[in-house]
Amino acid sequence: MAAISNSLLSADRAAPQSSRARPGRAWLKSIYGLTAPYDFTRAIPLLVSIVLLLAIAGAFAEIAYTGKVHWGTSRCAYFVYIGLLALAGAALSFAPRLAWPLIALSFLDFSLGGSAFALANYWGLSGAILPRDHTKQEFVYHPLLQAVPSPNFSQLTRRLKIVHDSYGLRGVERDKNLLARQTVIAAVGGSTTYDIAVGQGQTWPEMLERDLDSGYAVLNHGVPAYSSVEHVIQTLFYLDAYGITPRCAIYYVGWNDIRQAHMPQLDSAYANYLLEKVNLLQARKKPVLAEISPLAAIAVAYLQLWLDTVPQPQDISGLPPGQGSDTRLEKIYRRNLEAIAAINAKRGITSLFVGQILNRSRLGLSTRTSHWPLTWDKDVWPLQERFNDILKDTADASGSPAFIPPIDQFQDSDFVDEGHFSAAGSKKFATLLTPFVRRSCTANFE
Repeated sequence: MAAISNSLLSADRAAPQSSRARPGRAWLKSIYGLTAPYDFTRAIPLLVSIVLLLAIAGAFAEIAYTGKVHWGTSRCAYFVYIGLLALAGAALSFAPRLAWPLIALSFLDFSLGGSAFALANYWGLSGAILPRDHTKQEFVYHPLLQAVPSPNFSQLTRRLKIVHDSYGLRGVERDKNLLARQTVIAAVGGSTTYDIAVGQGQTWPEMLERDLDSGYAVLNHGVPAYSSVEHVIQTLFYLDAYGITPRCAIYYVGWNDIRQAHMPQLDSAYANYLLEKVNLLQARKKPVLAEISPLAAIAVAYLQLWLDTVPQPQDISGLPPGQGSDTRLEKIYRRNLEAIAAINAKRGITSLFVGQILNRSRLGLSTRTSHWPLTWDKDVWPLQERFNDILKDTADASGSPAFIPPIDQFQDSDFVDEGHFSAAGSKKFATLLTPFVRRSCTANFE
């Protein structure tokens, strides 16, 4: 009996010693409601935070594995931000009134970011609120052109290597002394000249330069969403990159002008619809938090509707598509081409006009896309052919060389969508263009 009593006494003495050996763990478990009697008002936010942290870590790992997030970018900062919010929610779960708002904020930003990523990467829809996977903006605001490529930009963007030189032209930096000894050609156009769907070294201006001999240099002045209106401004003020006037300027144009087809009350300089470029190219300045938080980006966008002195583009989503060509738009397009030819002729620059080609295999349905908001897809190619005829007639009247690429030589694999080239398409286009350029753009020194 005495032996049993001594054993119980020893065990009773040993228990406090064991508890004292791990006081921190017991205390932590108690303040988070994980010891009896359990406090689920504290335990539940802790568990939810942990699950959310695991989901965030899993999403980051998957996106990093596919190469769509890099260290130091806004997208990387986004994952750190929502992760810290979830972690703070877990740490403060002993005070649920503080924890739940942080958890909810992390969950909302995580959900919005995931949705934006899916819409942009799998369905090709706008990813304007999606934090960008680069450290510097690809395009910046410009008071005349709205948005221009950022100078000295180099980044993996849309899984493609994109490089801008010190003048904001797509491509590597040039040697000014070498350019002075070459025949410089300016390639002017929209996203199909910038060649938005291919990486560094695969754009058709780069391939055209390779196909020509070393006495030529082709500088890429293309900017996504630019129309003939912006090309007039570029021709007037911005073709002399590196302080050198080009010998020739190629204008691969048409698509972004026919986007204006059937727009109501169209301004003669497309001014009532040019506002989209700032938003499309994400050149509008935003607070730092709005760069990494989708929720903040949405809030800032709505505040801009009320506070920004620059108006938003007119909403045309409810308007029905038009039929046939647009005579007012035709007159504007012709006038702009005439202005470009006249400006260049005055400066001794040969204008080379090239008609736009599109991917007809994706334009056969009675649907419409954001590329041509007020034109049925099936009517787009006939409309583009009409504008190519206008381009050819205007070029002939001004004495400028013109080239309409043979559309039948292109198939679906040469494009990534309705009109942007794949790498194979860019190469084919440059190959077809080379004899025309060599014939029309004589060398500076012969």
